Amino acid sequence: MSTRSALCFKRFIVPALAVACAAALAFAAPAPAGSAPAASKVPISFDAYHGYAATVKYLKDVAAAYPAITALLEIGKSDIGRPIHVLVVTNMRTGTTVDAHVPLRNPRSERVDNIAPMKPYLGKPGHWICGSTHGNEFTGTEVCLYTIDKLVSGYGVDKETTALVDGKTFYICPIVNPDGVFNSVEKGLSQRQNSMRRDDDGDGKTNEDGPDDLNGDGVITQFRYKDPRGGYVADDADPRVMVRLRPNDRTDKPRWSVVTEDKDNDGDKRRGEDPEAGIDLNRNFPEGWWNDQGFAGGSGDYPTSAPESRALAEFFVTHPNIFMAQFYHTSGGFTFRPLGTAPHTRLDPRDVAVLDFVMGKKYLEIIGEEVPEAWKDPARIPELREELRQTSKNKYAIARGYELPRGWRVSYDEVNDRRYGFGMTTDWDFLQLGIWSITTELWNPLADMPGLREAMEAMEAGGGPGAGEGAGREEGPGARVALERALLKFQDERYGGKLFLDWKPFKHPELGEGEIGGWRPGYASNAWPGEPLVGVCDKHYRFEMFRAGLLPDVVVTEAKARVLYRSDSAREATAAADASGRVTIKKGGTKGKYRIVEVSAVIENKGPLATHTARGSALRGNREDVV
Repeated sequence: MSTRSALCFKRFIVPALAVACAAALAFAAPAPAGSAPAASKVPISFDAYHGYAATVKYLKDVAAAYPAITALLEIGKSDIGRPIHVLVVTNMRTGTTVDAHVPLRNPRSERVDNIAPMKPYLGKPGHWICGSTHGNEFTGTEVCLYTIDKLVSGYGVDKETTALVDGKTFYICPIVNPDGVFNSVEKGLSQRQNSMRRDDDGDGKTNEDGPDDLNGDGVITQFRYKDPRGGYVADDADPRVMVRLRPNDRTDKPRWSVVTEDKDNDGDKRRGEDPEAGIDLNRNFPEGWWNDQGFAGGSGDYPTSAPESRALAEFFVTHPNIFMAQFYHTSGGFTFRPLGTAPHTRLDPRDVAVLDFVMGKKYLEIIGEEVPEAWKDPARIPELREELRQTSKNKYAIARGYELPRGWRVSYDEVNDRRYGFGMTTDWDFLQLGIWSITTELWNPLADMPGLREAMEAMEAGGGPGAGEGAGREEGPGARVALERALLKFQDERYGGKLFLDWKPFKHPELGEGEIGGWRPGYASNAWPGEPLVGVCDKHYRFEMFRAGLLPDVVVTEAKARVLYRSDSAREATAAADASGRVTIKKGGTKGKYRIVEVSAVIENKGPLATHTARGSALRGNREDVV
């Protein structure tokens, strides 16, 4: 039976005609209460980044240790050939699918015996969580691993965790971009894009001129050299910090240029023009990939041209039970909710209410940011809208009755009415598949590093090293410089200075005398290992568990069956339905090998959310409800 709904899956009675009726219901034992999860069978720590190899090993170990609630899938390979893994976390004994009860048929009489049976977990609401779409933003990988650890170690111990694993299906993909993560963590080369074997400079060679470890210290950092036309000066308070000059700035200080550690490998007088790095995977999805002039706007030769984005797209299409999705990125400490490729008017107001008043409100509470008045008291929206008419240039905010807060925003530029990008993953999920899809930028040092904000304020108040323009501020011309001063002091004191490599003299083969140094790859834009990383992991794990608790929960609360008659031919039965939907069987007789059975069932959605987004039932890529 197929049903469609907008905001609520209403309680209804279903009469049905059946020649044979089979039902398979699996019930898990109630979870024992517990104050803390048991120790995991696969211990994991977060005092260092795992990278690609250690992540894959952990996933394999977890799948081997917890076969009753996990399954490890390989959904594709990168261009270089590294597998992309998804760990399914769910009770493998619960859930059921249509093909478990009804033989597969094809109206065109095409073969169906080559179709693999559906896994039972496809019959439960699905929640996708992934990290490292951008290879150098691997904090998301760590949050995924933390989430896996919490789910498997809490199952059977924590009541809420057990209920979620029994009734929902988690698809966790810690690394979407295997090559980018491998290069960023294992090789020490920060790489946002995927890897592609191609000839970028047209010299007949592939990937022959990328960044180089010139001084042989095992990482790719930066090279700075004095240059009369350079765009940087060294900071007075901490000369390790390079201060970017604005176009019209004048200075008497020595000017510097700062470039990635690199040299000309192929003699064409260019550096780094043919690296391994390929395209931005978060601009390679079908929704909004074309620009307004009808030309390519997103990355790649066409939507899902990259093997990594194609693997994700195929997985989503073949797993229609996915209802929630989280794509972890790293910098900023906020969440992008839809949309980025189109304006607010593409959204149904009912979906906006769920996104902002339910999900957004909870997220702001978790990260400790002020919740907008409109979300706390929606009855005030008309009044707040009138206030905005006097103060705001954002027509979309005025229409809503509130500005979106820093922590829960859209990437679409509402003030200038301009899209943020093309071919973005979350917009494709939401607009074409009807999935509650969001992107969280995980890392905000001032909020996520205990003591950093206070250290910045003390530096400014004391007038010591690090004091000066921008100290203690989150925004403004000097904010980045002040933050970097504080971060350097923080890593000096708490990490033994290991995260930043001091500038050391080096003679570049083309640029001459200069210095090599800077932040180790990853530490400038990812949550630092230890306490800061665990804090980031925990708060976002809690938010995703809140969202998982919103998933629909369609159950049969009452069922009755009545044998109407028996017949030697099921085709003899005729049926008529009245206005209420009740079916009447018209056929006499009490004997025969077929039993004609009337089934009445009460079906309810006991979950907080409907089985579709508001417009979801009309989307070609959306799932249908099958009971």
